[in-house]
Amino acid sequence: MINSIVLQRLKEREKELNTLYRLSSLLSDPDLNPKAIFGELIRFIPLGFQYTTICESRITFEGKTWESDDYRETPWLLVSDILVDNNTSGEIRVAYTQLIEMQHGSQFLPEEQKLLNTIAERIGDYFFQQRLKNSLKLLETGNENGNGNGKVLLKPDPDQHWKWRYRMAERISELMDMERFGVKAIYLIGSTKNATAGPASDLDLLVYHQSDEQQLNCLRSWFDGWSLCLSEENLQRTGYQTGGLIDLHLITDKDIHEGNSYAVMIGAVNDPARLLRKAD
Repeated sequence: MINSIVLQRLKEREKELNTLYRLSSLLSDPDLNPKAIFGELIRFIPLGFQYTTICESRITFEGKTWESDDYRETPWLLVSDILVDNNTSGEIRVAYTQLIEMQHGSQFLPEEQKLLNTIAERIGDYFFQQRLKNSLKLLETGNENGNGNGKVLLKPDPDQHWKWRYRMAERISELMDMERFGVKAIYLIGSTKNATAGPASDLDLLVYHQSDEQQLNCLRSWFDGWSLCLSEENLQRTGYQTGGLIDLHLITDKDIHEGNSYAVMIGAVNDPARLLRKAD
């Protein structure tokens, strides 16, 4: 017999799958404009979350905003960026309007962040494909004739500095032995997160740890190695010489509790740190 916990988990997975099915059905129409897509999306995104009745959503895309009727910023918030052609074009926010139950420091399930990331990724892919088609049509005919999702053509993006830094930040977080170093989470902040990094910009990483002295020394040495390697890579790419590319910011439970230093960026409403990985 399936116990109640397993049954509840299965029900949550069913809600997530139904949400993705609705999204696929919505995006099957190639002629929808952003208003139609996001107006429908804010309606059914909350249906995929655990506490549907207190779940609200807001979508910002290229300077415009769509939000559910009762949306407001709360401490219980998930965010995922919408990337179109590797450029941040907007974001999706999901908020709980009241506290029900916290588990492992969050009211959201880990699967719910994955769900939101998947939705944002598919939205970005949809607009990329539509704008690519529109660009090709313009090249063939010389006439731009598109709906809202093809109105803005793909633009050449010669500035790749933030992109490879972002990929390396993801790779570093994937390879880190978090248990060995006593790391609880790693976040991305600064110009790379905001897609504004230049050829001499640092890669700013925020590491939340509970390391002892030996672990902390090993952690710093590990990042120093990465920093020097990335500095050499940047030199080969741009000709800029730096003494190290990673700007490492370390925070502890005390910093988070007291709201010290960079700890305030975790879960912030404005310019929040982007979670790369959390310890299991």
